Amino acid sequence: MKARLSLDQYCDATKLTPELQPLVSWVHGKDAAGKPTLVAMYLEGCIFEGEIALQLCRTGQAAPADEECALALGKSAAEIARLQIEYKMNAMGINNKDDRELYRAGVIAGYEKDGTYRPGPNWAKYKEAQAKLEESEV
Repeated sequence: MKARLSLDQYCDATKLTPELQPLVSWVHGKDAAGKPTLVAMYLEGCIFEGEIALQLCRTGQAAPADEECALALGKSAAEIARLQIEYKMNAMGINNKDDRELYRAGVIAGYEKDGTYRPGPNWAKYKEAQAKLEESEV
């Protein structure tokens, strides 16, 4: 049973089991004091096997990578996609109901560091429709 990780995930390197060690990538990051350091990560696309694969799929952190996992999960492709979108929004801190709708619609892709919206693929269409609505209300 196999699953493919949907997003990069931090890894607690102190709790690695022998079967998980080969999946870890070490990337450049910063420690709590802001000093450069290496950080243990499971990178997007990483393949997990066994019971953990099913667990990751149930939370939306991964998608089935083989038929065995898909059958064990027992969810449609649409249900799996919905789980993954919910997980991604949670991971990005998109908690406001209206912002979640904008994310699902592709209007925003998350937030900038200052809290403003990071435009998504449908940002321009949204802004255009918003401007027309404002014109019609005048």
